[in-house]
Formats: sequence, C-alpha cells, structure tokens
Amino acid sequence: MALNIIPPIIDAQEFFFGTEKWEFLFEVVLRCFISFIVVLIALRFTGKKGVRQLTVFELVIILTLGSAAGDMGFYKDVGVLPAVLTIVSIIGFYKLVTYLLLKSDKFERLVEGEPVIIIEDGRYTEDMVKNENISFDEFFMELRLAGIEHLGQVRLAILEVNGDVSVFKNPKELVKPGLHILPNKIKEFYTERFPADGLYACVCCGYTAPMPKGDIVNCASCGKTKWSEGCDTNWV
Repeated sequence: MALNIIPPIIDAQEFFFGTEKWEFLFEVVLRCFISFIVVLIALRFTGKKGVRQLTVFELVIILTLGSAAGDMGFYKDVGVLPAVLTIVSIIGFYKLVTYLLLKSDKFERLVEGEPVIIIEDGRYTEDMVKNENISFDEFFMELRLAGIEHLGQVRLAILEVNGDVSVFKNPKELVKPGLHILPNKIKEFYTERFPADGLYACVCCGYTAPMPKGDIVNCASCGKTKWSEGCDTNWV
C-alpha cells in the first residue's frame, strides 16, 4: 500500500526505514532490549548518584555509554557483541580511573578539577572577575535557592566539582549591602546614568556603594561601568 502522505519526490521506503527492510524493526526492539540490560548492569557498577552529583568525568562516562548503546540499537552494521564489549570496556576504564583517583590527589585534580571560590565576603573573587566568559545566572539561581537576596548576605560561595554551589551565609549582624540577585533586579543595568540617588552595585565584581543621580562612574574596585541596583536587607 502506497504511503500518500509523503510527497512524490521523497522515497517513502527510505524515508521511514532508511536502507533497511521493515523486518529490521523487530531486530531494533531486540537490540534495544539488550543494550538497555547491558547499560543498566553497567550503571549498577558505577554506584548510585543523582544527576546533580555527577562530576564532569562521570557525565562523560554516561554519555559514552549512551552513545554505544544507541549505536547498537539502530545501526544494523554494528554487531551486538562489539557494542557490548565497548560498554564493558568503558566500565573497566571507569573502575581503573576511579581507583587512580583514590590513590593520587594530583590525578584527581587533573580529571575532576577542584572546588572554586566564586564569592567571598559579598564580592566576586579576583579569578571570577577576570573570567569574562562565565555566566552567573545559574550561580544566582543556586544562591536564591539558598535564601539569598543579595551578595552582602554571603560570606563564602564555592563552586563544587559537580556544578553545585555551596553557600555560607554571614550572621545577621555582619550582613552588608550587596548586589541584588533577584531576577527582576539583576536584569536592570545602568551603563550611562544613575536614574536617582541610591545604593548601586557593580555587576562585574559586586562592589557596592551609594551613588548620586547623574553620569555613571567607573567602579572603584574593577574599573567597569556596568551597575545594577544594590540592596541592604540584613535578614539571612
């Protein structure tokens, strides 16, 4: 029966089945079942971790396993045994690297990286100020989830190797004015004029100070001219 939903210029057989016959669909189901079982067993050997707990190295392992399983599932020219051997080999390499991580601190830092201090005493650290390619949107989200309204409430914020942000708050009596990080505030930038007298914070480094209405001035800390509304709420 002809498939009339496909324009005549398109080969319906090739469009739906590629270069294989329709009988290959049953083989796909069997291949996917085998790859599912093999990957499930492989993941059992990697331990139980949530997605947010995965390091970059472990995420690469998961993606590689998925690629090997997918190829086995729908490429007929990929044999099942070579694909299974690929998955088993990946898990073997994972176990070897995990063992080396436990034996060598240098190797661990090379593979998984190190925690990075991104905010200290309400201000971005120098390394973060110099890194112009980094986006703070996700970090701000993590801070908001921790109940932070502005950077002055943060004593220390650390970017962990798995991408999480650990937040250590200032006690109430030590909270100082800081950069507002609520969504409706952080998106309001001033680069030419301060609209009114008030508290403003440098978006590039977190430096906060009262500013008079008028032309924008260079930040006293980093020299940039991108400001946002500051906040002096002292609750934590």
